[in-house]
Amino acid sequence: MRVIVTLAAAATTACLMSTAVPAGAATHPAARADVTTAGSHRTGAFVTHYRGHHIMGWGRDDRACAYIDGVQLVLYPLGTDRYLSALQAFKEERGVRAITEASVRVLGDFDIVPPADPVPHCPEFVTAAGGR
Repeated sequence: MRVIVTLAAAATTACLMSTAVPAGAATHPAARADVTTAGSHRTGAFVTHYRGHHIMGWGRDDRACAYIDGVQLVLYPLGTDRYLSALQAFKEERGVRAITEASVRVLGDFDIVPPADPVPHCPEFVTAAGGR
C-alpha cells in the first residue's frame, strides 16, 4: 500500500512540475489561437476556432480553399481577393477568412453539408461524422 501512495505522490509532483509556468506568465491560453505557417501573411492562411466551429482556409482568388469543421465551403471568387458563398446568400466579403467567418455566422449551431460538386483544387477531408 505504501508503494501505491509513493507512486501517486510522485505522479502528482511530476504533473505539477510539467504544468508550472514562469512567474507573471498567463495561466490561460489566448482566447483566439491561430496557427500560421511560413508565408501565411502572403496567402491569408488560417486555422482557428470561430463561434464553436473549426475553420481554415488559404489561397487567393481562383485558388482559394475554405473549410468549416473539415467540410469544404464552396467559394465564388470575384477577383482581387473578394468572394461570395451560397451559405451566406452571396453577400460579398473581402478575404477568405472574412467569407468563412461570415458563413459561420449564418450557419450558427448547425453543421455544414458537404458540397455536391466540390472544388477540384481543394483537398477533401474525412470528418468525424463519417462524411467525405
